[in-house]
Amino acid sequence: MPGGARDSHETPEEAAIREAQEEAGLPADRIIVRAAVVTASASGTSWTYTTVVADADELLPVVPNGESTELRWVDEHEVAGLPLHPGFAASWELLRGL
Repeated sequence: MPGGARDSHETPEEAAIREAQEEAGLPADRIIVRAAVVTASASGTSWTYTTVVADADELLPVVPNGESTELRWVDEHEVAGLPLHPGFAASWELLRGL
């Protein structure tokens, strides 16, 4: 799952699209953001983790960079059975409803 830190001038949505380009080769002009949800935060700080859900008008090829061991599209019914990052796993049901 592409992701990373937001640059100081970026919105969470802009950062997610940039990371999708850098880490998966997804073209920014083909990605349509559907929702952005804060799925984690650190108590007593301003730190948050925002998950951005997006669509494309067709299945786009993915090209992993050095930060990914594997990238592939899976049916949403298969996601919960995969070895997910713990934070993403905890928020999956909320995100799936979007």
